[in-house]
Amino acid sequence: MSDLKNHFGDDASLDEEDTQNILNFLLENSAEKSIKEASVKVLNSIKNKDIIAITQTSFWKKEHKNIPKEIFKNSEVKTKANCSACHMDIEKGLIEDDKIKDINSFM
Repeated sequence: MSDLKNHFGDDASLDEEDTQNILNFLLENSAEKSIKEASVKVLNSIKNKDIIAITQTSFWKKEHKNIPKEIFKNSEVKTKANCSACHMDIEKGLIEDDKIKDINSFM
């Protein structure tokens, strides 16, 4: 949030009020404040590491190791960062096994 002019190669600049509102939301809903299993595991996998993308964590890599690389090239998925393509409740901050789409639907 401190360098939105260079947000993964894009200029995502916002006015001060929107920036502060989003920052407050992120801080209030961060993994550090969660007791959900996935949040704890992600945090444990990034301790003492400079990682800014969940797809770079050892937890994410372990959980997704058996997914064929072709899945991430599917037009519905497109990228490893598109969590909502497979995790149906991710917008609610949930990553539950019973709410994951069958990877065969992307083949």
